[in-house]
Amino acid sequence: MKAWFASLDPRERNALIFGGVLLTMVLVYALLWQPFSARAARLEQAVQEQRALKLWMQNAAQEAQLLRMTQVPASMKAGMGGQSLLAVVDQAARKDRLGAALKRIEPEGTSIVRVWFEQAIFDDMLLWLGDLQNTYGVRITSISIDHQGGSAGSVNARVELEGGG
Repeated sequence: MKAWFASLDPRERNALIFGGVLLTMVLVYALLWQPFSARAARLEQAVQEQRALKLWMQNAAQEAQLLRMTQVPASMKAGMGGQSLLAVVDQAARKDRLGAALKRIEPEGTSIVRVWFEQAIFDDMLLWLGDLQNTYGVRITSISIDHQGGSAGSVNARVELEGGG
């Protein structure tokens, strides 16, 4: 190999050395530098997304804490005043600015109601649930909330409520 290299013209040797150095640099970039920098960029993006999620969760926790502090004692609850759970839930949702997001209300017997919302404002939904609990004694038996990517604070939700009697 050395004899072959020595037998080449000086211009050919220089071109071969230059090509080898250039190939080495391209391989170092392609196999080492580029994958590490792409991974670092993906990790930075993930950190930013996690920070945004943390901020959203902190705001939701503050709202929940505020709702807990403003609860009405059980002795002051008015009950449903002879209305069905279905009517109370529907009226309260429309009163609390959730009418447009309310997609379906399904009764199950006389004491359980399932409610579906699409693109509801999370804060309004929390206020609505607090109002149902504090004013009418309605309790949440299950809830499923999915954050919507469109607008901030917009959620799809499925809520199962049980009447306070």
